[in-house]
Amino acid sequence: MRYEDLPFLINPSLRLSSPYLQVAWRRIDQQMLEHEAGFPAANRAVYTFQKTVRLLSESSPALLCLYYSDMTDFARLSIQQWLRRQIKSFVEQTASTALPLRLHELERQKGLYCSKVSVFPLKRSILGYCTHTNEIALSPELALFPLRMSDVVMLHEMAHLKYKHHRKSFWKFLSTLIGEDANEEKYKSDLAYCKHRDMIEFLMK
Repeated sequence: MRYEDLPFLINPSLRLSSPYLQVAWRRIDQQMLEHEAGFPAANRAVYTFQKTVRLLSESSPALLCLYYSDMTDFARLSIQQWLRRQIKSFVEQTASTALPLRLHELERQKGLYCSKVSVFPLKRSILGYCTHTNEIALSPELALFPLRMSDVVMLHEMAHLKYKHHRKSFWKFLSTLIGEDANEEKYKSDLAYCKHRDMIEFLMK
């Protein structure tokens, strides 16, 4: 595969942010990039090519900083692969903490409580589900969504704590939880998700 075959090119023009996380780009001179790479840490990763540092990533609970210089060739396939791994790992780590915290906040607001919440990759286009034992699973992709969209997905699964189906009573209850017609909200969320689905799936596959 060549970088030209990739559906998206990850470079400093990529703007990735949500209420849960942010990916920031920092251009520094090559000497400084080499210097910073000399201080390894658990939250840092370095990409080198031909014994020269090309990229440095540094993560915190909600922020991933990607440092590069004018020598960084974003058209190189190995760089694209490295960047995607860094972003995916960061999103998954952030989601594993941030999404359960948000769901528990919604539980307290709505007076509905699941028996367990888990965050892990789900099948394509599935963002969450609720089991018959009231366990809720969420996709890490939700951490890339606007808060309203991720909340609606969580509230949808929370509605299944009371109704284990998608009949009229379920949608009526969900409408009460989200404060507006659930079918209309689902339509708007689906449209918004479709705009970004390909990029999200590319980054998270």
